[in-house]
Amino acid sequence: MTITAPVVAPVVALVAAKDAEADIAATVAALVALGEVDEVVVVDDGSTDATAAAAVGAGARVVRLPSNRGKGGALVAGIAAAPDAEVYLLVDADVAGTAALAGALLPPVLGGTADLTIGVLPPAAGRGGFGKVRDLAARGIRRAVGFETRAPLSGQRAVRGELLRSLELADRFGVETAMTIDAIRAGARVVEIDVAMDHRHTGRTVAGFRHRARQGTDVARALWPRLTTSSQRIAVMMVAFAVLAAVVLVTSARAAPASAAATGPAPDRVLVVGMPGLSLDDLGSGRTPVIDRLIHRGAVAAMSVRTLAGRPSVTEGYATLGAGSRVRADATGALAYDAADVVEGGTAVEAMARRTGVRPSGAVVVLGAPTVQRLSSGKNVPSLPGALGDALHLAGKRAAVVGNGDGAEVLTAPGSTVRRPAAVAVMRSDGSVDGGSVSPALLRPDRRAPFGRRADAGGVVAATRQALVTAEVVVVDPGDLSRAADFALVATPDAADGARRRAVRQTDALLGRLVDAAGPRTLVLVVAVTPPNRTWHLTPIIAAGPGVTPGWLHSASTRRAGVVTLTDVAPTVLDALGVTVPDAMIGNPLRYRAGTPELDQLRRLDRDAAYREGIYLPLTIWYIVLQAMVYLFALLAFGRFGGAGSTATLFRWVVLAIAAHPLASFVLRAIPNVAALGGLGVVLLVAIDIAIAGLAQRARRHALSPLAWILGLTVALLCADVATGARLQTSSLLGYSLHTAARFTGLGNTAFATLAATTVLAGALHVHFAPRRREALVAVALLFSFVVLVDGAPSLGSDVGGILTLVPVFGLTLLVLAGRRVSWRALVVAGAVTVLAVGLATGIDLLRPPEARTHLGRLVADVGHDGLSPFWATLGRKVSANFRTYRSPWSWAVVVITVYLLAILVWARGWARLLPPGSALRAGTVGALAAGLLGYLTNDSGIVVTALVFVYLGPFLTLVALEDERGGAVVPEAPLLETGP
Repeated sequence: MTITAPVVAPVVALVAAKDAEADIAATVAALVALGEVDEVVVVDDGSTDATAAAAVGAGARVVRLPSNRGKGGALVAGIAAAPDAEVYLLVDADVAGTAALAGALLPPVLGGTADLTIGVLPPAAGRGGFGKVRDLAARGIRRAVGFETRAPLSGQRAVRGELLRSLELADRFGVETAMTIDAIRAGARVVEIDVAMDHRHTGRTVAGFRHRARQGTDVARALWPRLTTSSQRIAVMMVAFAVLAAVVLVTSARAAPASAAATGPAPDRVLVVGMPGLSLDDLGSGRTPVIDRLIHRGAVAAMSVRTLAGRPSVTEGYATLGAGSRVRADATGALAYDAADVVEGGTAVEAMARRTGVRPSGAVVVLGAPTVQRLSSGKNVPSLPGALGDALHLAGKRAAVVGNGDGAEVLTAPGSTVRRPAAVAVMRSDGSVDGGSVSPALLRPDRRAPFGRRADAGGVVAATRQALVTAEVVVVDPGDLSRAADFALVATPDAADGARRRAVRQTDALLGRLVDAAGPRTLVLVVAVTPPNRTWHLTPIIAAGPGVTPGWLHSASTRRAGVVTLTDVAPTVLDALGVTVPDAMIGNPLRYRAGTPELDQLRRLDRDAAYREGIYLPLTIWYIVLQAMVYLFALLAFGRFGGAGSTATLFRWVVLAIAAHPLASFVLRAIPNVAALGGLGVVLLVAIDIAIAGLAQRARRHALSPLAWILGLTVALLCADVATGARLQTSSLLGYSLHTAARFTGLGNTAFATLAATTVLAGALHVHFAPRRREALVAVALLFSFVVLVDGAPSLGSDVGGILTLVPVFGLTLLVLAGRRVSWRALVVAGAVTVLAVGLATGIDLLRPPEARTHLGRLVADVGHDGLSPFWATLGRKVSANFRTYRSPWSWAVVVITVYLLAILVWARGWARLLPPGSALRAGTVGALAAGLLGYLTNDSGIVVTALVFVYLGPFLTLVALEDERGGAVVPEAPLLETGP
């Protein structure tokens, strides 16, 4: 565009002002006094002071913006308020009385010799920065159009109205740089004129450098699309995607702990010594010198002993060990007797044997076996109690049990309710154990011991020695620790602690004799099948003997350094003896990592998990209660009080804090030793949450910028964490607990829900506010692809349910963002792509070594070997777990947020007003709803997944509604509020 004719028409001075109460009156007065200026329009850009009143008092017409849009947005509003001006005089608000000198910029434009004049102010003489941002802008302008400029950032300009209205003004502080480039490219003549104007200088202070950092960011953002083509920008995004994908795959591979299988000659025997209630704190305390020596020459780990019950049980612990999967068992599983005691003659034991139908076919019989198996068979358990004994029997191996766990029940019913739970670990499915003894003869009187009895060490050693002669697997539990745990239920704390300490020392001493009796060709496993109290804790497991590499135990079940599961014990026993591990067992043979174990590290793992378990429920309840209160207030405010009014700012803070809570919980987990803070850790979590919400509100590009930043940071943190070993997932509020989880690595279900919701909504916001829709769609497509990779790749998130949810939801959301309708064909294509993605993940997993495969690869391998029965068992287990989640407090969050969404979108008819058809905001909302509902079906955390997705929809729609209430521009562009003299 080249404009040559002079103009004689209204000249409008535009002043963008933000918190400029101190200078705006003088600036306006000076401009009003200029004879060439017909009107002064001040755009109050979301000021919190009396800028508007001062401007009106000085004679300006004021356009008030409900929220800060930055200089670029303010100028757009000013142009809209004076659309017929022939010439615009742009002046900064802080030039005060020197604004009168801006008149020197008008003659060239009014006379037709220039289309754009730029005022060159005197040098700052040390009152400004170092000129880096100015140089960046000048170099960018030179490269873009070859124009040598002295004042690329000057806001003092005169420009023909037609020219300015034809330009697409850049955001915020990038507006001047972009205006110069775009004007020259449009054919305009640009002239720089020296003016002796002055303005407030930010200086070389922290605030000044912060201001210039924002300015430099805006300038770079303005230069980026003007120095590159659309194709180049898309190519850069694709290269960045490829690089990031490669980086996360490499870093995740390096983060996985290396381990090796047993080496050297295989053991002849396996001795499993059960020490229920042994804690990690007992190790290295002086109470367990034998165990400490075993650790020095063997390998150790912390073991998750969670079973199907809500409370730890010794019987259920041993039953889970013998099943190779989590099972349920009650006290009847401990009804074990020497076969010689089950004889004809009408005794109580014989009567029980007749009722249960169990007949002894070995040295020991578990009369409660049918009951234990019946309890587990209805729980979609893949492997039932007795699986270990059956596998050994089929391979021609024998098992034996030695011990006696009689405890408190002996006092009330000594004739019939004795407990010998160790036998259930190695029984066959018919309740028989090949060898050993659980005879009361293995006990001896001791007045200092709980209930007046303790294990006869000599008898236990002799019985074990005899069992090792005929059996390849021997489980020994002398019962002293169980009796001490029973004693704690009826004794004073001091007496209970003393009894436990003695039991630990006695059992440790007995362990030394058992190891000597076993000989060098025996693999010894010391296993604590229950924690030391009635709450879940990690317990120690130690391995020593042939094939053991000194250092750490490692399990493919957890892929977590120093952490294994109780379900790994049975596969380890079978693998050590060369017996094929049944596919139905969910555990894996233990592996070894050379090194020097740090017991404090294992104790920290347990402490962190216990801390998480202690604060999870109360914090979750309060979080849900907060949302209920906030949304109730919102419904009252929007529906009955006419709006949030003066409370809108506080309201905005609170809903941003609600959206920031998941991010804050993961940030809290990144703080070393935060569990040591106790209750102060909760205070710190709240402080982090508030800080995130406060920092996010500094983003003012548009009304939803604070939420967009929170969403983006959440996505970035979760992806970075998974790519580096998922350390923040472990024992975080919205990750998984080492005490109670079925998952120990990758992306947990709650974190998946968080990632799904934040990704969908962040993508929708980006498309909605991006100036270049085509490029925005490419960027969001790459973001969606990257998140699917992080969530679903076997070496990363390893989340099959995530693939089944994210691929169709992301694909259909992207389709709608592109302006297309969802058709039956699109649904079919989305389903086919989902199947392809799952197949690809499966194929990659099957190419990995068996010990490195995830549950997906193992499941497919099991299906190939055993048919569809493993698949149906897994599906049933997940469905059962899904229904159990209705007891979670998160189910109330779904109710609260659903009612709120219905009230805002349906009853208040906000569906069409706040989320108009075809808008990216509507696409994002529907995509998030779909992720919550489909995630419920495909993940075994059920309603919890739905709740965490919905958590983000509440703040999202509340912020849209608040902006709509105060006339802000979200969708559609709202009218400006104008005031004037």
